Amino acid sequence: MANTTCNGELMLNVKNIHKQFADTDVLKGISFSVHRGEVLVIIGPSGSGKSTMLRCLNRLEEVDRGEIQVRGDYLVKEENGSAVYAEGNEARKILGSMGMVFQQFNLFPHMTVLENLLEAPMQVKKMTREEILPVAEELLKKVGLYDKKDSYPARLSGGQQQRVAIARALAMNPDIMLFDEPTSALDPELTGEVLKTIRELAAEHMTMVVVTHEMAFAREVANHVIFMADGNIIEQGSPEKLFGAPKEERTKAFLKNML
Repeated sequence: MANTTCNGELMLNVKNIHKQFADTDVLKGISFSVHRGEVLVIIGPSGSGKSTMLRCLNRLEEVDRGEIQVRGDYLVKEENGSAVYAEGNEARKILGSMGMVFQQFNLFPHMTVLENLLEAPMQVKKMTREEILPVAEELLKKVGLYDKKDSYPARLSGGQQQRVAIARALAMNPDIMLFDEPTSALDPELTGEVLKTIRELAAEHMTMVVVTHEMAFAREVANHVIFMADGNIIEQGSPEKLFGAPKEERTKAFLKNML
């Protein structure tokens, strides 16, 4: 059961974002907001624009129009019908407040688990090894992988690699965590251990946006659920309402297939 909706600080405010690839409209005016401590879960069929939308939040993809505000700062705003992005230090500060975990784990294969966690804080935040080491070790304990700190990624299961990827994102001390289908590359028996880690973050009131196909998990951890299809938000609401009494036919058909 999800924790109750938080009405704290507005962490993420997305207004009317549009994105085209060639002649295809992938996002057709998406708007939503996320408050501190909230877990927003995005569901929908493949090709609905969910992952693209998530990638737009941290500028792995650029929007064509619309606005994205992170903790009150504009990552992108619309001026004369075009998207204008923050630059330099301002952009780095905004993007640095978000951590992302991908479908593929993207760990550095030539580095140990511990080195994978130390790398970004040392390179990006210019922290010393001594400063970040206790934090990294604590995060590995948190995800249950302290005993693997000197192992290389190839020696780990997919579920273990994904938990390292989560710890690595947390090592940057982000305000918001973005998860792009974090279990889709995993066997069912490994999915549970990754979802358990995300559940624990939700219990600690980490602000999160999660794209997932795991409906039972979505129902359990979300404060708010968005159902996307064809680049649009078709329906959104509390997990109780969206899963228990969906209004739109598209939502009903999707959930009937998934549940």
